[in-house]
Amino acid sequence: MNKLYTEYAQLYHLMYQSFIDYSAEYQYYQEILAEFHCKSILEVACGTGQLGRRFVDAGYTHQGLDMSAEMLQVAQEILPGGTFHQQDMRHIKLADTFDAALITARSVSHLLSNPDVIQTFAGIKNVLHPGGILVFDFIDANTYIPHIQANPSVTHEVNTLEGTFKRESQYLFNVAKGWQCTWKSSYYQQINGAYVPIGTDEDELRVFTEDEMELLLQLSGLKVIKFLKRPSYAYDTKVVIAQTYFTTDSHR
Repeated sequence: MNKLYTEYAQLYHLMYQSFIDYSAEYQYYQEILAEFHCKSILEVACGTGQLGRRFVDAGYTHQGLDMSAEMLQVAQEILPGGTFHQQDMRHIKLADTFDAALITARSVSHLLSNPDVIQTFAGIKNVLHPGGILVFDFIDANTYIPHIQANPSVTHEVNTLEGTFKRESQYLFNVAKGWQCTWKSSYYQQINGAYVPIGTDEDELRVFTEDEMELLLQLSGLKVIKFLKRPSYAYDTKVVIAQTYFTTDSHR
């Protein structure tokens, strides 16, 4: 697991509130859940609980799951009494079942191999009610690859209550590994008008085409209801609504 989700968890919490409009994220996904009459949610890769807090405040039954103890510590602070599980999404073991599962913030990009993707989706299917839905976003290879070829370096600057921070990112696409790239980042904090280094990080990310994502879901026992194109920070993404095969009525 890279430093952004462990050593830099507090920094993630500060910076991503500027990158992501969590209220708009909540509204977007809430409309999908309402369409399918979902009341209980498992949020996979829930991070620091920004979406979870909004779902709980709106009356949803919510549980969050994340691999990072540091991220969950922040989540528990902003959502006291929330139910969180420290688990790898590839090995989900839960007693409860849910109407829906969410994976946001393009977190499926951390699943680098086909077996990892299939194992994750199949594990999620096992904790969904019959006819339950999985909703997630992913980085679309057809738009992302040309984008990073034209923009291999990106700088983000954010002002927070704790100060001003900057992240310089470099994306190195590697066709030898399939649709993957290496994401190298450097973090800085502004002190007395100058940026002082905080540290560096490196991660491997995977991007997908619609066709391969549909096949991976099918191999996991899920069928695609629809793909949706959605603008997002840094670059656009695709959102998928998939459903278990246990019902013939997609709008239960």
